[in-house]
Amino acid sequence: MINKLQKRIFLIIQISLTSIMLGIIILYSIFSYKDSINSATMMMDRLTGENGPRIERPQEFPEQIEDYGIYRFFINNETIIREPSETNNEIRNYAISVSKRNFESGIIGKYIYKVRRIGNNEINVTLMENEDIVFNIKLKIIFSVSIGIISIMIIYILAKKVSKIIVKPVEETLEKQKQFISDASHELKTPLAVIEANSDVLEDKVGKNKWITYIQNEVHSMNKLVNELLLLAKIESTDNIKKYEKFNLSQEVEIIFSMFESMAYEKDVKLNSNIEKDIIINGQKEDIEHILSTLIDNAIKHTEAKNEVIVELNKEKDKIVMQVKNMGEAIPEEEREKIFERFYRIDKSRNRNEKRYGLGLSIAKTTIQKYKGNIETYYKDGFTIFKATIPI
Repeated sequence: MINKLQKRIFLIIQISLTSIMLGIIILYSIFSYKDSINSATMMMDRLTGENGPRIERPQEFPEQIEDYGIYRFFINNETIIREPSETNNEIRNYAISVSKRNFESGIIGKYIYKVRRIGNNEINVTLMENEDIVFNIKLKIIFSVSIGIISIMIIYILAKKVSKIIVKPVEETLEKQKQFISDASHELKTPLAVIEANSDVLEDKVGKNKWITYIQNEVHSMNKLVNELLLLAKIESTDNIKKYEKFNLSQEVEIIFSMFESMAYEKDVKLNSNIEKDIIINGQKEDIEHILSTLIDNAIKHTEAKNEVIVELNKEKDKIVMQVKNMGEAIPEEEREKIFERFYRIDKSRNRNEKRYGLGLSIAKTTIQKYKGNIETYYKDGFTIFKATIPI
């Protein structure tokens, strides 16, 4: 959960700051480009006299105008009808190409161009060869892109550090909460054991009666809750991670499946299996036992008599898939994600009567996530399906 929160905060910071930075860089690039193009086209106008009288070259531009490589074309229906005396096919192609563009000015090759539409079909294209201006414009764009890349890298590093700083208090709080649950559960086991032992002694002394039965039932219920809380704390604790070992998952699933045959028989539920042979996994047997036991137990308890529960195990490409299907009503879509939350129960009154606290599926999901896997539920062809996938 902490990792997900940190990733979410990191993405928010990264996307927000990157968007702002890219926006600034893009705006700077656009304005810089337009400013350079406008300056170049103004120079072209002054040299050619398009916006007023042509300037006297010796006064402001001692060099000959030909030194600037200015070429003017008149184009009609993509055909050049008038062109400079000294030109070549490359320049002609450039002129025809820019005459089709929607932009009035810009860069093509090593030329600055300006397009003026004279009539319905006639277009005046002016090209000015100026490698220095073109180079400077491209240099500014490259500079902006480089700054953008460096900025994104800096933002990435900062976002990582800031996200860690933000989630640290939350992480510490959760660790304290886990420790409290573990400690409280351990402390509860002793008084519960004393109450259970004394109720048994009292039953021997005075005989069986409903008051003692109430006490024993509640003690058993509390023992179940305490054990589930301890199991949850153990799974989430990095200090209690054991070394994984390879074992035959198919055989383990068959053993777990056989453990529930009597339960299914008592409820008159058909329990069937489809287990692929000799699937090997690297992990802990008790983890698989808890995941599958929880799913099968839930499936049988939520299946009416004469209906069917199916346990499946198979390998799909690079993952192992365990599925438990039970015939019955579908879980409402809005509840399908919530049922994996701690202490969440759809039918609270029914679960309370059955002494179910909504921790089983939460523990199963936490265990699956320890293997970098996923668990989900959906409804198909009259079956509620719980599907757990584990990467190989």
